[in-house]
Amino acid sequence: MKTRPLRVLSYNIHGQAHRLDRRYLERIARVIRDAQPDVVGLQEVQRGGWRARFEDQAASLAGLTGMQGVFGPSMEVRGGAFGNAVLTAGALLASEVVPLPAAGEPRTLLTARIRFAGKPEEIAFHVTHLAAWGRWGRSARSLQVTALLERLKRYRGPFVLVGDLNADPAAPELAPLIAGEMFRMCGDAMLCTHRFLRRRIDYVFADPGWTAVSERVVRAGPSDHWPVLVELERRP
Repeated sequence: MKTRPLRVLSYNIHGQAHRLDRRYLERIARVIRDAQPDVVGLQEVQRGGWRARFEDQAASLAGLTGMQGVFGPSMEVRGGAFGNAVLTAGALLASEVVPLPAAGEPRTLLTARIRFAGKPEEIAFHVTHLAAWGRWGRSARSLQVTALLERLKRYRGPFVLVGDLNADPAAPELAPLIAGEMFRMCGDAMLCTHRFLRRRIDYVFADPGWTAVSERVVRAGPSDHWPVLVELERRP
């Protein structure tokens, strides 16, 4: 019997905007609930500190969406922490935070092992947020892409990678990801995911055992990024 596709969402929530809007997380959660994802990779998540109104944003969003959540800190910032998070409707088995090489702001890869009802294998779900600052961050992103590839070579089972890579698909530092044999970028490279830059910098990648049956940018929510929603089917 054919199982339903796995619904994957990648969303940079711009968590520091929470400091200006006490209902900010409710608005983010509404976007997530409306998309009905099985698993979500979040970037720019804050935990504690005045930017997050002293909340644990990952835990709050897990409660607001009815999903399990885990936070992966990348750095400490003004009495709190900043990083990535995973929300899932599946069973969260384990998680790990792996530092990525970078000058400037620390960056990490958050990996969660998840089992979904009706899926025969557990899935390694990875979320990351690469260095910013446009062309000035290119050398850091290049190092981070190399580290990502080396890390992902260790996995033999199904995996998905999502994140804000802070570069468009034509950027030279992303070439090993875009053209690599380990996985494929899902969807149209010309899609716009940043509402102000009018560029694609948010992605979903899947190993070659997946087929992307749909992709869309969800043009909703208070963040400066629009989330990317992809449906994946596992090939027999």
